[in-house]
Amino acid sequence: MSPLLGRRKSGGAKQRQSTATSDAHRGGEGYRFTLKGSPRHYDDVVRILENGGAQVYFGEALTYERGAAIALWRVLARDFAWLPELYAWWAESERVEPVQVTFHLYLPSELKYPALDLREHLPEEVEAFIRQNAPFGPAPQK
Repeated sequence: MSPLLGRRKSGGAKQRQSTATSDAHRGGEGYRFTLKGSPRHYDDVVRILENGGAQVYFGEALTYERGAAIALWRVLARDFAWLPELYAWWAESERVEPVQVTFHLYLPSELKYPALDLREHLPEEVEAFIRQNAPFGPAPQK
């Protein structure tokens, strides 16, 4: 039987990182905020964030909010080198796959409603907003 039809080999390097909820490396300080977007792009966004110096201290590849499937990234960022890279990757992914997606930014003080829709703002505006409004400190402990 094909592994695509339900039989999976256990573990291994080929298993996607997003098959489980992450509760990643705690420590350090930075601006704390949450991004929500398409579950389809979970692994790519984690890679972009972490390669750009940010830390995903908690993430869910697939969760549901108001009946919609979403991915969630709780981020701790000292700088924002990852932000232009995220926008460049996002534009390329929409060029290749003609499906528009967006990312919403939430602040820890208000997780019910998004503070920003990233589609409506330039990376510089998003960075300025985070620096001005997001709390700066360590990731919360369990």
